[in-house]
Amino acid sequence: MTTIATERLSTDRTIAKGLVHRVALEEVFLTDFRSVPDGGFLATARLPRSHAYYNDHTNHPATHDPLAVFECVRQMLLCALHLHHDAPATMKSITATCGLDIADPLALVVDGYDLDLFGTVVTHKERDGVTTRVVHSVDVRLGDRLIGTVTVDTAQKDPERYEALRMTYRDSRPPQSDALIDTEPVSRVAPYLVGRCDSDNVVLLAPRVEQSALVAGLRVPVSNPGMFDHAHDHVPGPVMMEAARQAGTLLAGELYGHASSKTVLTGLTATYARFAELDSPITVTAQAGAAMTDPITVRFAQGGEIAADMTITLGSTVSRRGE
Repeated sequence: MTTIATERLSTDRTIAKGLVHRVALEEVFLTDFRSVPDGGFLATARLPRSHAYYNDHTNHPATHDPLAVFECVRQMLLCALHLHHDAPATMKSITATCGLDIADPLALVVDGYDLDLFGTVVTHKERDGVTTRVVHSVDVRLGDRLIGTVTVDTAQKDPERYEALRMTYRDSRPPQSDALIDTEPVSRVAPYLVGRCDSDNVVLLAPRVEQSALVAGLRVPVSNPGMFDHAHDHVPGPVMMEAARQAGTLLAGELYGHASSKTVLTGLTATYARFAELDSPITVTAQAGAAMTDPITVRFAQGGEIAADMTITLGSTVSRRGE
């Protein structure tokens, strides 16, 4: 991993919205980007200070949202596809797998907002000079502390190949999320049980705990601008990542009595098997291990098929005695 300093990268303004595929300016967190001679790239990002989704947590002491960290990296990698790999604007990006590993939960305790991101290219494939698949690894630092590492495996499809893939399991055009706002369901889950203050950010429906497993419906918050910055024709991966976190947090509270205010996501791996459709129910099933520190597996099923599999780990912001 490169150790080139990032002090010359700007934190004075955000990068152009189009480079990170955002519509709303307030949803752009990346502030600068640069390729470096060793084949990698650098970026800076600004974690949100007041955001209706990313800052809506019960954590005490206050912590940065690991999924906000992931979003900063996601924006960096979208930018890298255009500026580092010269991907045409017409290409569609599809995440195959991704991983988030937080080195130390206490590194997330709020102490500054500017991230330094150090990216490397692990795997790169192309066809006729155009990137078709790339695996990136990104180290994330906040000040002089390493927060963790994010890895993302991304496929790039031209419009024709994307269209064929998108319609593989459908016989009709998928609806757009902004057409479904009037029928968006309301969750009756108490927000604090999943570490939230605002019910608008709860994405589980009618959860029930059976022995060491939790089963719930996925509430797709199509009206939530933090999760749906623009219209989609499928459920975005980060929405399912949020559901996995909430399912794990609720399960940890039910099984181990661990307070959601002291619980933080420390690890997540995701494998997306197919597009998660907006017009069919999705079932979320979380299976706990023998102890809270063990990984929790989360499966997303739709129409009898697996849409995604995730594994999460949860940590605590309570310092160990003597530290």
